[in-house]
Amino acid sequence: MPRPPAGRLVALLVLGGMLLRLVLAAVLPPGYDEAYYLFYGQHLDLSFFDHPPAVGLFAWFGVHLGSSILALRLASLLSYSAALVLLASATRRWFGPSASVLAVLIASLSPLLLLCGGVLLLPDAPLLLLLAALLWWLSRHPSAVPETAPQALQLGLILGGLTLCKYHALLVLVSLLAYALTQPQASVRFRQPWPWLALLIWGLSSSPLWIWNQAHGWTSFVFHAGRTDAESGFHWLGPPLFLLAQLGLLFPCIGLVLLLALCGRSEPGDPRQGPRRLLRWLVLPQLVLFCLLAGRMHVLASWLVPAWWMTLPLAAAWLQDRLGQGRRRYRLAMASSQLIVPLLLAVGALQVRWGVLDRWLPPGLDASAQLMPVQELRRSLQAHPAIWRQLREAELISSTRYDLPGFLALALGRDTRAAFTTFSRDPRGFRVWQPRDGYQGRRGVLFSIHDPNKPLTSRRFPRAVGPLQPLGLIVVHRAGKPALTLEFSGFGPLRGPFPRPGSA
Repeated sequence: MPRPPAGRLVALLVLGGMLLRLVLAAVLPPGYDEAYYLFYGQHLDLSFFDHPPAVGLFAWFGVHLGSSILALRLASLLSYSAALVLLASATRRWFGPSASVLAVLIASLSPLLLLCGGVLLLPDAPLLLLLAALLWWLSRHPSAVPETAPQALQLGLILGGLTLCKYHALLVLVSLLAYALTQPQASVRFRQPWPWLALLIWGLSSSPLWIWNQAHGWTSFVFHAGRTDAESGFHWLGPPLFLLAQLGLLFPCIGLVLLLALCGRSEPGDPRQGPRRLLRWLVLPQLVLFCLLAGRMHVLASWLVPAWWMTLPLAAAWLQDRLGQGRRRYRLAMASSQLIVPLLLAVGALQVRWGVLDRWLPPGLDASAQLMPVQELRRSLQAHPAIWRQLREAELISSTRYDLPGFLALALGRDTRAAFTTFSRDPRGFRVWQPRDGYQGRRGVLFSIHDPNKPLTSRRFPRAVGPLQPLGLIVVHRAGKPALTLEFSGFGPLRGPFPRPGSA
């Protein structure tokens, strides 16, 4: 039986991957970052305290579809499918049609990539779309330098869009410039006006980020620079442990293929040597930087997602060569991955949502029990009429952490007109979203995850908050068992403007 054309296989993989990610998006409860990004969509701006504006646009799109968690994730679902199409096109031009199919297959199976880029509302979703567009452009312009006005316009807009997605993109831009400067006849190309036109278009298209930060004391850059501070010296176990964790999250077979492809060598005279060199220039600085940072600080799992994404064409070409040599172990690994990964994702989603494995897991091992599915939280709130009434009548709903108010906002939906904020020393974007009057005179509800040793009424808050009136506890269940306890107290009216976050 003849094999279907590569284009048809890519289309089937994109569609099948979309269906898998749609199911995951519908089942998985909101994550803490997603609950926080909900407010990005409600306070759309040129940029935000801790991220450029792209994820805010995705959240805004979801908010206007209804603010459900599936609506918030819809832009990520769609953008990842578009990114896969662009990735396939770039890989096909560099390494052939079979490699394009393998690149899409790997991207559709790797849990870390598909969850961060194609299911959850995270800055990685728009970032991977723009990185795919960059790869598409580079596959058509090997020198990485525009030679006409249309090319300059395309590259400038793509790089500007990247800058508006995540600060990791700045490292990609520097790596791309370094690669372009090492190319033959680079000095001749940079004497032309088109690279400088691309630079101008990049500056104009990324200007919302610079305008917002200039107006807010460059707070985003100060915040992220502060995160790299370390309390102690370099820990040599950090980098290898971080890399091992990455391989596990990518799925071990996929992670090893990505790493081996990145470390492989090109044969002299190989016509594919150019794209291999380009991709390594873009990827290796990120890999080295974040592995080194892992020796000094906690590095989030998603920080290497852009690097692995840009390794996909290399991995597809590497795997294509091995499969072409008839090596059975690679065919077996690929076939088993196609069966095992969807099964693991399904079991993982069922566990996160309904705790299907709780009876076999030691208590406290699964941190996903701390998540709050929207419908379960809403039912738990409605089961306590006094607290439900207070929430519906509140003018202001606050929490002791910046990442908690979004869960209540999703659960309450249109049943509240309250503003949301946090009474925390780490308020993130809430310090910008706070009105000038500091919520003076407003009454509301303060809530937190219950700590029996430190109830809300024993904690210190700014004088403006005044005394708290205990409202009670609510238990959120998973699989019929208590999973999380929330504590609620009333406050207000606020005696004066709430202090700007950071002074509390």
